[in-house]
Amino acid sequence: MDPVGYELCTPEGDKGGGVRATRGFEAGETVMVGFLEGDVAHNDSHATQVSRTRWARHGGLGPKVNHSCSPNCGVELNETGACDFVAREAIASGEEITFDYAMRNYSIEHFPGGCLCGADICRGSVTGWKDLPAERKAEYEGEVAPYLLEIDSELSGSLV
Repeated sequence: MDPVGYELCTPEGDKGGGVRATRGFEAGETVMVGFLEGDVAHNDSHATQVSRTRWARHGGLGPKVNHSCSPNCGVELNETGACDFVAREAIASGEEITFDYAMRNYSIEHFPGGCLCGADICRGSVTGWKDLPAERKAEYEGEVAPYLLEIDSELSGSLV
């Protein structure tokens, strides 16, 4: 059994390279443990939001995991503040590992082109949490960074 469970995969079509499972994962299983390389001054195309007011760079292959509007992974913050990827459904060996970038970024302005995920429910562009409809947010319950819910709560004036 492959102890890591994933590898870098080469670009296909218009998409850049991504990360592919090298073994199967069950729903709820941690697919990839995230770690941070350091803070950045502001949001940019390679930054990851790690709190309501902080952005950082993830290390390892985490930054290579592609966006999907119908992702097979959600995110969970670990004790270091980095995002772990957790399987939302069973993932087969050879399948690309994906997550919705809106699961950890409130606002996304650095992907001006259209979304390339190809999902049946593709939104057409890579958007942040603030741009997701309420139904989609509800589908992601328990699979997103908690600071996104805090921001929503603050903006709506309700308590968490």
